[in-house]
Amino acid sequence: MPIGKREAVKDGTNRSHGRAGYVMIVLMIAVAVLTVFMLMAVPLWQTEMQREAEEELIFCARQYVNAIGFYVKSHNNLYPQSFEILHLEKFLRLLYPDPVSVDGRWDMVFQDTSGGEAKYLVVPAHLAKAYFSRAVLVGVCSTSQETAFREYRGKKKYNEWAFYLGEKENEKMPELQYEGGQ
Repeated sequence: MPIGKREAVKDGTNRSHGRAGYVMIVLMIAVAVLTVFMLMAVPLWQTEMQREAEEELIFCARQYVNAIGFYVKSHNNLYPQSFEILHLEKFLRLLYPDPVSVDGRWDMVFQDTSGGEAKYLVVPAHLAKAYFSRAVLVGVCSTSQETAFREYRGKKKYNEWAFYLGEKENEKMPELQYEGGQ
């Protein structure tokens, strides 16, 4: 029988219609199985994306801390007054956005030694000018209040992850004082 010709059965029906129904059922089952696998992959993909954002957060924050350290060394122990000055004077390649916050802004970490013992103040950037008279800019902190996938120095929320000059990664995070409403 030539290809493409349908063989008629004695009762007048066409045999290819029956086979086409089975093919359609097999295709529907295959699509359903693929959909289930794709739905299983979404949480894994989201977890991987969050882990990558956390790694980027740590990298970007350390870039700021390193830039502050270089600035202090090259300016006779004077501390920068903003992140922009670090970029303008080429201590920072670019002003990295916070990868886990919605708006990409960082809070500033100040070290206040006016009371004898060093305290770390976390201050929103728009309120920073009021703190330069009593503290020095030593680092950054994320503004995101989301819970992290991993724990960093004993803290689980991104806005509790402070990165500052002189931090020791193997030690527990010191108590942070949040200024300007956290």
